Amino acid sequence: MKGKHRKLISFLVMVSILSMLLMGVTVSQAAKRVSLSFWSGYPEMEPVFNKIVEDYRKLHPDVDIDVSTYKLREVERKLAVSIPTRTGPDIFQRMPYIGHRFVEGGYIQPLPPELDALLRSKVFTPYHVDFASHEGKTYALPMFQGVEVMFWNRDMFYDAGLVHAPTTWQELIDYAKKLVKFDAAGNMVRSGISLRLSGAGSGVTEKWWFWLWPAGGTILEKTPSGKYHNGYNNQAGREALTLYIDLLYKYNVDSYKVKHDAESFALGATAMFTRESWVIGYINEHAPNLNYDTALLPNYRRWGTNINPENTYVTKKCRNLDVAFDFVKFMLKPEYGKLTLETSGWFPARRDIDYTSIFKETPQFRAFVEFPKGYGAYGYPKIGAIDEVMTKLAERLVAAYMRKDLLDNPKGIAKVIAEAAEESDNILKEAGLYGEK
Repeated sequence: MKGKHRKLISFLVMVSILSMLLMGVTVSQAAKRVSLSFWSGYPEMEPVFNKIVEDYRKLHPDVDIDVSTYKLREVERKLAVSIPTRTGPDIFQRMPYIGHRFVEGGYIQPLPPELDALLRSKVFTPYHVDFASHEGKTYALPMFQGVEVMFWNRDMFYDAGLVHAPTTWQELIDYAKKLVKFDAAGNMVRSGISLRLSGAGSGVTEKWWFWLWPAGGTILEKTPSGKYHNGYNNQAGREALTLYIDLLYKYNVDSYKVKHDAESFALGATAMFTRESWVIGYINEHAPNLNYDTALLPNYRRWGTNINPENTYVTKKCRNLDVAFDFVKFMLKPEYGKLTLETSGWFPARRDIDYTSIFKETPQFRAFVEFPKGYGAYGYPKIGAIDEVMTKLAERLVAAYMRKDLLDNPKGIAKVIAEAAEESDNILKEAGLYGEK
């Protein structure tokens, strides 16, 4: 019996040791798994992100990447709460005017040497390098970007005897007057141009900026000392606001009573409007037979467009930096740049991608990258306070657009602009960023 007992004990010990070894292997394997979280404010990009994650997992089966997409304002609120408390994502995408506040706060990891070299290579422009930099270091890689152009309906233009998009402010006014339509009762049924008149956050200001900048102004001017002050309490700011008021109440080519933006254009409820390349993806989905084209923004005192890169950041909350940065680099492969354009309409930031086949299929994309000599580019200042400046100014612009009493009222226009500019400067002062001219 004793022998049998000893054998039983030996068997149980062996089983126990084997179980422990198996458990050890399982624990070891689990310990090797890496989980990363990724947030974006572009739900239309989710198919692209999912494809990238799927391909990355094939090469790295031990890496799990959880992708979450939200609406822009929602993701900005979530980032504002979670990044400082280190409860947010490992990786996120947002424009520099949002991301830079976290860079300034010390919550973002600088790029490792390999990715810093990629950013500074000819793959990206010095413009992109600048928007990813802070105090000599780089903190992000741009995946795609917003570039503003004019969308115009070919059929509507041709019916009105017009063969191209407006190239100047005066043409814009003249064309819009020819393109607007009313029913027998005098109700507007098609706007000549769809202006951005309302909306949450800073978008209203951004769309006004497209007219402010060619008039010679800007939202904030940088001083030689590196500080800032408002750049629109001047003739340019007054003219840009006057243009909106005139289009609404003097020429009656837009109205609060009609639909606006991409939806309006896709429905044939407006003849033209300004927006980014994602609209092409929207049209492909909602109005595939629409006969339209794109063009450069109209010229006035100067000529150019707003370019805003969508940067990818890795937070200091991330515990697997090598994997996170490897995934960020993987996202930038040219094949995913083309997929981004084809799927969502957003234009990739890198400039070494061959778009020949895409341009052949969708020539409307050309206006977003083929700029003539003298066509400038501008973007958000790299300061955390810019979002508050833009948002507060947007509130004032929304209120001003509704004021018919501002028509042919230069003193009223000047008062609105001056009061808004004072608020912008006060925001800068509170942030320690204000500087005189």
